[in-house]
Amino acid sequence: MPFLTDDGRPLDELLLAQRPADGYRFEVRDGFVYDDPVTGRRYRVPAAAAAPPAPSIPPPGPSTPLRERRHGVTDLASVPMWLWSFIASYGRQSAPAVLHDERSTDAAELGDRRAALAQRTEDDRVFRTALREQRVPLLRAWLMWAWVSADREREFGGAGGVLLLAQVVVGALLVVGASVAAFWNPWWLLLVPVPALAALAWLARGLASLVLLLTYSSAVLTPLIVVHVASVVPFRLIEAIVEVVTGGDPGGVIRPTAERPRRDAGAR
Repeated sequence: MPFLTDDGRPLDELLLAQRPADGYRFEVRDGFVYDDPVTGRRYRVPAAAAAPPAPSIPPPGPSTPLRERRHGVTDLASVPMWLWSFIASYGRQSAPAVLHDERSTDAAELGDRRAALAQRTEDDRVFRTALREQRVPLLRAWLMWAWVSADREREFGGAGGVLLLAQVVVGALLVVGASVAAFWNPWWLLLVPVPALAALAWLARGLASLVLLLTYSSAVLTPLIVVHVASVVPFRLIEAIVEVVTGGDPGGVIRPTAERPRRDAGAR
């Protein structure tokens, strides 16, 4: 079992503290380690109380994370709320997600975009390996790897990362558009392989498989997500209306956990 306690026992429980009690972040209460079967390297996730303090000044430049990061603190799998019906934020993926959050904090503190990009590339691979060892289904594990890798390219990839993500978006739209147009003229399907050919441009950087997976998975999942969101939005609107009428906070319906201090509205 690759996840172990600090004293070498199999990790049979993940001890986390939800702080604040209505928040979306969790502090690691008991540290653990992960032995990567590919490289033999050991990675450690410290408990929040034993973790090194966060730098008082964040790394400058493009590598500055957009969200606050702290050692020993995690939001589990960073899946948007409106995608929880597809992939939950916790489950078999919890330990790999906590490990990945810790490694992402380390990368963000390097202060060098290229060094952070190189470290995150390996850390994202470790995340995928750990997901599979936790018996996360193959397709789900690769999709989760693709999404965290896309976030890596956005944060540390510079102009190349922007170009990669733009190509993914354009390619996915092309596949969806060609698939829809094929109902009227099947010749449009000839455009479907075009994004795959365009992905070959990333072979030299070892990112062709990432571009392929992001492009075609986005093309397949986007219609499903649109249908899902269309069913969620009316309920959220009803919740927001009730909050407005009762003097509550309509912004609180966007996420079921708190992201900012709430005013005491009294019991309802």
